[in-house]
Amino acid sequence: MSMRIGALEVMTVSDGRLAMDPDRLFASPQADEWRRVVDLDHAGKVQFSVNCVLVRSGERLILLDTGTGRDEPLLAARYGGDCGRLLESLRALGVEPAAIDTVVVSHAHGDHVGGATERRGDDYAPTFPNARYWLWEGEWRYWTTPEAMAQAPWLAHKLPPLAEHGQLNLVDAEVEVAPGVRLIAAPGHTPGHVCVALTSGSEMAIYTGDLLHHPAQFEHPEWSPGFDLLPEMSAESRRRILDEAHRAGSLLLVAHLPTPGIARPNAAGWEAVDATR
Repeated sequence: MSMRIGALEVMTVSDGRLAMDPDRLFASPQADEWRRVVDLDHAGKVQFSVNCVLVRSGERLILLDTGTGRDEPLLAARYGGDCGRLLESLRALGVEPAAIDTVVVSHAHGDHVGGATERRGDDYAPTFPNARYWLWEGEWRYWTTPEAMAQAPWLAHKLPPLAEHGQLNLVDAEVEVAPGVRLIAAPGHTPGHVCVALTSGSEMAIYTGDLLHHPAQFEHPEWSPGFDLLPEMSAESRRRILDEAHRAGSLLLVAHLPTPGIARPNAAGWEAVDATR
C-alpha cells in the first residue's frame, strides 16, 4: 500500500506472516486481559503480520527494518516459512536491493534484523550493498555482548558484518537520517529500540517498530507483552509516542498489525486502516 506524507512517498512492504505461541505474548501481569481480546488461529497461535516500510524522499530510498531474511536456519525454524519475503515484495515494486541507500533497524530482534545480511559463500554480507545501516548504539552494545550472542547465535551473522563492511552508523541521539526521516528513541521492548518519524510539511507518520504488537495496546498502552525486555519502560515509551502522535494527528505504521499495518487517530483514540476500502 502506497501513500503520500507531504512530499514523501511511503509504502508498506510485507515480509510475510508469523505465528507466535500465546504464552510468549501473555507472559505478563495482564495475561487474563490479553487472552480476552486476542484471537488464536486453528493451531492455537497468535498471528502477526511482518510489515516493513519503504520511503522515497527525493532521490533517496530508505528502508525501515528488514524482516526475517531466508538464509539463517535458526531464524527460519523460529519464525516459520511464511516470512522472509521482503526482497520479493520490493522487487514487485520495481526496487532492487542495490537501489536502497539507507536502512534503519528499529531493534535487533530476528524479525526486524534478519534480512539485514545474506549468506555469500561461507560468509555474510549486507543485503543492501549501497546502504548505510542505522542502529541505536545502546542496541548494538546490548546484543553484541558474549552473553547475548550465546543466547541468539544467529546475531553473529546479522550485526557484526554490517560493521565489518563499513556500512554501519551507530547513534545515541535522535537524528535525521534522510530528509524528513528522523529516529526517535523508544526504549523498553529492547534497550535501544527506536521509532521513525516521517515528516513533510504539516503531515507526519510514525513507524513504530515493536512499540505495539496488538490493537488492544492503543486502549491499554500499559500492556507489555512477555517479550518486552523492559516492560515498564516499554509502556512508558508507548504512552509517550501514542500521546505525541495523537496530538500531532500523525498516522502510525505498525510492524505487526495486519498488513498494511496503518492506524489513524480519531476522537476515541486510534482506528486501523482497512486495506480493502
